[in-house]
Amino acid sequence: MKLKFTFLAASLSLSMFTNAQQLRRCASDDYLKQLDMQYPGFEQSVKSLSNQISNDPNKKTRAETITVPVVVHIVYKNATENLTDDYVTAQIDILNKSFLRQNADTTGLRTEFKPFAGKANIQFMLAQTIRKSTTVPEFTYSGSPNGADVVKVTAAGGSDAISPDKKLNIWVCDLGGGGGGELLGYAYPPPGLPNWGGMQFPTGALDGVVIDFMAFGGTSKLPKGNVTWGCKGKTAVHEVAHYLGLRHIWGDDNGACQGDVGFEDDGIGDTPHAGDMSNSDCNKNKNTCNQGAGDLKDMVENYMDYSAESCQNTFTKQQVSLMESVLNNQRLQIRIPLKIDDYDFSSNVAVFPNPADDVVNVGIMNLNYTTAEFSLMNHLGQTIQAEKTDNSRKSVTFDVRELPTGIYFLKIVIDGKYAHNEKVLIQ
Repeated sequence: MKLKFTFLAASLSLSMFTNAQQLRRCASDDYLKQLDMQYPGFEQSVKSLSNQISNDPNKKTRAETITVPVVVHIVYKNATENLTDDYVTAQIDILNKSFLRQNADTTGLRTEFKPFAGKANIQFMLAQTIRKSTTVPEFTYSGSPNGADVVKVTAAGGSDAISPDKKLNIWVCDLGGGGGGELLGYAYPPPGLPNWGGMQFPTGALDGVVIDFMAFGGTSKLPKGNVTWGCKGKTAVHEVAHYLGLRHIWGDDNGACQGDVGFEDDGIGDTPHAGDMSNSDCNKNKNTCNQGAGDLKDMVENYMDYSAESCQNTFTKQQVSLMESVLNNQRLQIRIPLKIDDYDFSSNVAVFPNPADDVVNVGIMNLNYTTAEFSLMNHLGQTIQAEKTDNSRKSVTFDVRELPTGIYFLKIVIDGKYAHNEKVLIQ
């Protein structure tokens, strides 16, 4: 049986368990229309987002890396859902490799699509992990607008967003399915597009990405069974791309091709027209829109299809351009690489966990630099450990398992002259 999928400004991803439990990959068009009733103009604004890529003078791929700080909220009702830090670390790594096109499975991209493959110079760095115990059985969509958004509200059993105008918030919880199958994730598109005008929009406190705990962190860390579509952490890649402005490659038009009534495009010139989504498989013979001479088959390797996660491995160059354009416009505040003279160390240097008894991670956000030197010192000012990095790797890790308990100091020196100190408690 073919599932009906509709588009959602906040794309809601679902699929199927090996035990035949139904999972819906997206609550799509129906949800989008409901949001449009709640926030007039929402649907048209999402459909018009793709126009930005052809009009934006800054659409060329950036040479420098843009760092996006990430806050992960683990909202759990039992130990299984309280994913450990390993899950979080693994998911951030998957995001970075997928956007930077450093994932090993890029070899699975067919030859005809290789000229279109793009590297997004976008890096994600964990700024904070928040754990919140809840009594809510599951945060269900249930067919109503923003039903699952209570996960973003502390008073409702969720966890309030942290600076959503400056950081990407990702909530990890049991999304449930509200009777329509298990929901795997959703994300709101970027606010503030030129054509939105004065329309209402979900408040900033709701902005971000929500991922079901089953789909977070990659296959090796999946807490519940195996999934037929091959969970490899790509749900978060797909949803973060929605957060950065991308649509599904088939245009969410219920099977229409160019020339058909109701045809919608994803607005990306280097993704072949597709009339329908993949069915959680990797059918490289699939061609839902034959365009005649020079026609290409559906790009099932694209992160914005509903193909198996073991199949997804690529963004195109124009998809990259649109996401970078969004980070240069609508989501300007969460990613600008600041000049060192204007840099606020207190809000852009992350030291976590602190207190620590295992490792201490140190990250530098929103800054271009040549070198950074990190020194972990004892109370006498003696250097215990030291690390040095450049702009391509903005975080380091210190192993503190063998250190005596007490207060230590972390000294950070940027480009040999800008220094910052942080206090670290080792337990």
